[in-house]
Order: sequence, then C-alpha cells, then structure tokens
Amino acid sequence: MTEGRGPGWWAGHTGAAPAQSALVLRLVLAVFGFVLFVATAVVFAVLELPIGLVVVAVVIAAIALVDIVVVSVRLRRARTRG
Repeated sequence: MTEGRGPGWWAGHTGAAPAQSALVLRLVLAVFGFVLFVATAVVFAVLELPIGLVVVAVVIAAIALVDIVVVSVRLRRARTRG
C-alpha cells in the first residue's frame, strides 16, 4: 500500500509546493548575523565594555563567517550539478 510514495507524495494530494533548498535563506541569515555581530563587537569595544562581551560577539561573528563559507560551497556544488 505504500508503493510509489516518494518524498513529495503528499504534495500532490495537498496542493503544497515541492520542498526546496533553504540554503539561500541560510546564507542571508548568516550574512545578517555576521554583519550584526561584527558591528556589535565594534560598539562594545568603542564603549569599553568588558572584554568578555567583545570576545563573545567576535566568536559568534566567526561562526557566522564559517557558515557563510560552508553554505557558499554547497550552493556552488548544487549549481554545478544541476
């Protein structure tokens, strides 16, 4: 009874659009986070807030930068394959 039911089986019955990759959204959010936390680190440093806050903001910005690189590589691979 479950034969022929692939990943998009319900979409044909519910009218839902087929699932698409969320890599572009993830890239946009990572760039937003990177810019936001770099600016936050700069503001914290200029206001001479505790160095721990500056370090936390820089670490989060670095994580966002790594995510930007990872998503960019995956998008490039997806575009060359398909």
